[in-house]
Amino acid sequence: MRERKYRVAVVGGAGTWGRHYLRAYATHPECEIVALVDRARERRQEFAAHHGIQTQYDTLDELLAHQLPDIVSLILPVEANPDAVMACARAGVKVVSCEKPIAVSLAQADAMVDCCRKHGTALACGTAHWEVHALLDTAAWVREGHIGALTSASIPGGLPNEVSGAGCVQLTMLRALTGREVEWAEGWTLPPASGWTVPPGRDEGDVDCPAFGRLGLGGGLVCHIAQPDPELSCRVWVEGEDGQVWLAPPRPVLIRGHGAHSAPVYPDFLSAPQPADFFRPVIERLMRARDTGGEAQCSGHDYRQALEIAIALKYSAQRGHQRVHLPLADRSQVIYPHPYRLRGGDAAGWGSIGYAGPPKPLD
Repeated sequence: MRERKYRVAVVGGAGTWGRHYLRAYATHPECEIVALVDRARERRQEFAAHHGIQTQYDTLDELLAHQLPDIVSLILPVEANPDAVMACARAGVKVVSCEKPIAVSLAQADAMVDCCRKHGTALACGTAHWEVHALLDTAAWVREGHIGALTSASIPGGLPNEVSGAGCVQLTMLRALTGREVEWAEGWTLPPASGWTVPPGRDEGDVDCPAFGRLGLGGGLVCHIAQPDPELSCRVWVEGEDGQVWLAPPRPVLIRGHGAHSAPVYPDFLSAPQPADFFRPVIERLMRARDTGGEAQCSGHDYRQALEIAIALKYSAQRGHQRVHLPLADRSQVIYPHPYRLRGGDAAGWGSIGYAGPPKPLD
């Protein structure tokens, strides 16, 4: 066991998703939670008592006025992400994480990534790299040439419900698995589900919604995004000159060869046990970034790119499905996620996304 402990603050730790981060840090032998920040005071006090956290604040500004943690995990509504991330970077926090989608607008996402790079802060976002077992090992295996040069790709289940709010996960996985950037998009969209709305006075066309279409990646690789089907569990599929890979639970399917000569293969990394707590590797990637000073895995840049792809798909759909090239020149373009993602459960209502009520601490 290492002697040093990482000093961690969790902002929004008394929320539905934040409580998972809080438990992961509280049970990690190398971490010390130096502060819990949440405006929901009564719930925050319950969570702090449950995990033995002594110091509590209402706001991030209060935290940064009194302490400079090694790592700050922000589990906040999307509308709060940009200011909170940049405040941490300007204060000198070395590693900061936020949740998906990274921002509403491309300009905000750009500012977050640029600010963190300017101040030497590693910015992490979301959990896409761990939502399929051994995804990064699988991506490395593909890059080593085990299925030959990639020839095609697909997101078989499409991007149901949210091209950005949830679709950013598949889009981030696609980039990780192929190691390529998206260069163009041709998009189609479907009407948003009930409850997906934009803030008053905003353009209804900017609401998050299901999407499908085609993406052109570097090297001439084309990814087909199927019409949305939430029943399909495969998140991303790629085919190479000598095999295929399916990113699906409970573990990826790796196939060498084609037709009658094809067969599944099982590299050692597929047999590695999955962590008992999904969030343990999620927080450990932040600890590694603190040690190395480099970019965190599953970075803010990754989720900035996913937001741009999502916006490009919608932009194409609004213009008769014409091909839209990336990077987008107009960085003011936006996608408004579901009100729960945008404003949080205390503001939008816990029932707005199907929860019975506010969360309780996790053991």
